[in-house]
Amino acid sequence: MDRTGWGIRALGVAGVAFAAYPVLRPWTDGPQVWAQSLWVPSHLLGVVGFALLVPGFAGVWARLRGTPGERSAAVALVSAGVGAALVLPYYGAEAYALERIGLLGSGIDAGLAAALAEGIRLGPYAAATFAIGLLAVAVSGIAVLVAARRGGLGVPAAAVLATALVLYLPQFFAPPALRIAHGVLLAVGCLLLATALRGPVGAERAAAVG
Repeated sequence: MDRTGWGIRALGVAGVAFAAYPVLRPWTDGPQVWAQSLWVPSHLLGVVGFALLVPGFAGVWARLRGTPGERSAAVALVSAGVGAALVLPYYGAEAYALERIGLLGSGIDAGLAAALAEGIRLGPYAAATFAIGLLAVAVSGIAVLVAARRGGLGVPAAAVLATALVLYLPQFFAPPALRIAHGVLLAVGCLLLATALRGPVGAERAAAVG
């Protein structure tokens, strides 16, 4: 199967994972929550979403080869790869380390548990790489929108996905309901772009109309 076909499937699965992550994630905080059975699996869905953006955008790049959108699609692909590489260690640390703290139960002081969690989440290296990674993901969203406009891929689909990716960092400061809505928006963007990849682009579309 060519890169475009793999990209279509990757975007489809990524969309489902991005939507399921905030829906399944326990939303209160603290050791008892971190020990819940869905804490790790829900975070792993977020990992799947970010990881599959890379082959998804590889499909966009492959589809736009030879069009004016090719270069921007390459920027989207590289930015998504850099973003995923920087974001995923944070997801792993929050999922696995906080689960271990939660499983200690009454064996650890609540204040110490909170301090450990803050150190894991907001340590300088963790916070910096996570923020830079999400900024790179935002850049990939903007680049894929530019690529779609230049290559005639399907601007509305790319615009929805770009909006969701740009909002990924700000949505962490939103209440749970908005974060769930953001996950749905991201899923819609991924699925719309996957659908657009199946259709004609650029000169192909013009020839079909003619």
